[in-house]
Amino acid sequence: MRKFLVIAMVFSLAVVGCGGRDAEKDPSIAADPRAGELISTDMAIPATPPIDLGDVDSGITIRGELAAGAASATVSAEYLDTQRGNLSMATITVEEPFPERLPVSFTLYSQRPFIERPVVVRVHAFRDDQKITEESAAWVMGKDARVDPVGSDGQERPRQFSVDVLAGLDEIPETLLVHARADAWLMEEGTTEELLDPKTAQSGERVTLMSNPVRINFKKSEQTP
Repeated sequence: MRKFLVIAMVFSLAVVGCGGRDAEKDPSIAADPRAGELISTDMAIPATPPIDLGDVDSGITIRGELAAGAASATVSAEYLDTQRGNLSMATITVEEPFPERLPVSFTLYSQRPFIERPVVVRVHAFRDDQKITEESAAWVMGKDARVDPVGSDGQERPRQFSVDVLAGLDEIPETLLVHARADAWLMEEGTTEELLDPKTAQSGERVTLMSNPVRINFKKSEQTP
């Protein structure tokens, strides 16, 4: 029995000695006291997770509201925000006499930059489920996605477009539901955003973005049949 204990102690000392010598040769290797095994301490840990479609879906929002300057004595708007400050619903009330045009604006916002992988966004406005116009508004969301682009005149240009929600209607309905819908393509890592054409660029990774709904109610006067 005593001979067996001596052999076991010699074997344990030899293992510890080996671990110590390996640790001296490479300081990134240390003995795990819980298991008596060698572990590496220089494993690469990414500083931030890679960008994916979930970041696009949660990071980019489209806000739909009555266009600036469209409010009047017969046109008013109310907005319902979420607890996080995002617009969840816009309600526009229009009374007689009805205007000939009723512009609604849609604005793109981003809560984060897209440095490694820029995003191409093309947006259409819909009245119910029909496109109001065939032409889309398009932008590239890259390293400066959180700020408004600056034009050649040095002025900020919000990522915004407006549509006349009454365009093409034969008669004024009691109510309309308007929204914007966007296709957003996440480009490959290393793509140069300045070389992207937002009207045509696309990739194999795409997600659909939706604005808040804009409900428009038309109130006729009692004299109108």
